[in-house]
Amino acid sequence: MGSGGAILRHQRLGCMTEFLLYINYRRLIRESIRAFEAAHRLGYRVAVLGQPLPPELACYVDEWRQCNPASLVSLESAVEEIRKCIQIAGVVCFTETAVEACAIVAAKLRLPGLPLACVSAVRDKSILRERTQSVSGLTHRLLQNDSDLEEFIGVAGLPVIVKPVNASGSTGIYLLREPADLNVFHSTSKKIGNPSYDPTLRRETLTFLAERYIGGQEVSVEGYVCSGEVTVVGITHKLTSDPYCLEVRHIFPADLDGEMRSMIEAKTKDYVLALCLDNASFHLEGKYDGPQFALIEVAARPGGDYIASHLVPLALHYDFYENLARIAVGTAPLPPPAPQRVAGIHYVLAKQEGRLLGYRGLEAVLDHPWVEQAIVETSIGTHIVLPPSDFRLQRLIAVISTAPSQALLTKHLDWVSETITPVFAHE
Repeated sequence: MGSGGAILRHQRLGCMTEFLLYINYRRLIRESIRAFEAAHRLGYRVAVLGQPLPPELACYVDEWRQCNPASLVSLESAVEEIRKCIQIAGVVCFTETAVEACAIVAAKLRLPGLPLACVSAVRDKSILRERTQSVSGLTHRLLQNDSDLEEFIGVAGLPVIVKPVNASGSTGIYLLREPADLNVFHSTSKKIGNPSYDPTLRRETLTFLAERYIGGQEVSVEGYVCSGEVTVVGITHKLTSDPYCLEVRHIFPADLDGEMRSMIEAKTKDYVLALCLDNASFHLEGKYDGPQFALIEVAARPGGDYIASHLVPLALHYDFYENLARIAVGTAPLPPPAPQRVAGIHYVLAKQEGRLLGYRGLEAVLDHPWVEQAIVETSIGTHIVLPPSDFRLQRLIAVISTAPSQALLTKHLDWVSETITPVFAHE
């Protein structure tokens, strides 16, 4: 690999002979570090295929080969090269950009992995809707012409959600509450199809999906499927912004009564099995309202925004990435223990555009004993542009905290939100 850090790791872990193969790395480097540390704790070395690794991550990796995972020729060539040098025990899918590549490589190496037939359903929201229609019954329409959205609203009514069928995260999601919102969508949405704007898009032209708006409280369900058995690790309470549905806060585990939790877990299993997912983790987003739990979307990888990497271990003393590695080698995940406490993350949002100079109140927040860490999302000096012109820059800084209960943690994170004030240049 040519990295001093990698050489040192080879010396430290010289007794290890088997590798876990990862393709690409997560945008949030701290999440990748947690995943690679988990592999080493289980006695495996780490191999990565993809673009060059940043130095702060390279020292956690034992073997690396450069390739373009979106190119089948490049991917297969890199796999053939690296398998001559190392013994691969499993292929770990831990990032959205590698779901398809990991499925291809696992099948090629005859190792446990997401079935190739499932990839399209978790990467394309319109296919996901078709395959879960019998369970969800949600009204939706793929928008292929400019007039399709108006026609759909004429049938479904307002409000509706419009989102790209294959973008990542919260990129390009529009909540249309009134007719004037259609003008905003039509005037800004085409920019999101520019590959330089969001590199995970796979289509030359962007396609949107319109859905009837789902009311209720949003949550995500974190879990695994291994040999057809679904394991729910826990449910995350979520808070999103209006009208662009940016994720602002996650609290794990959600404070739910036993009946509600059982209903959400049962419905989650129905959705996961309807998609025929297997040998993978999942991050399933939905909303509950009374006795109903409606699916928003499913990803065949761990939850991001530090949910799997930080919140789950803080709350449960349970390592999500260790159990994902177990699944990759054909071993069932360990059952999750009862929660020890509640963990949450809150993102401070920019409410104006301009050059970010710093923060007021950050020192007081960092000094609070419940705060585990604060993480910079957008660097000081960045010129902030708000949605719908840009969906990536509004989240400025993230604060991770723990508390004895969701009620106390919610009150604490509200205080965090009120205390940290971004400072902008007068331009």
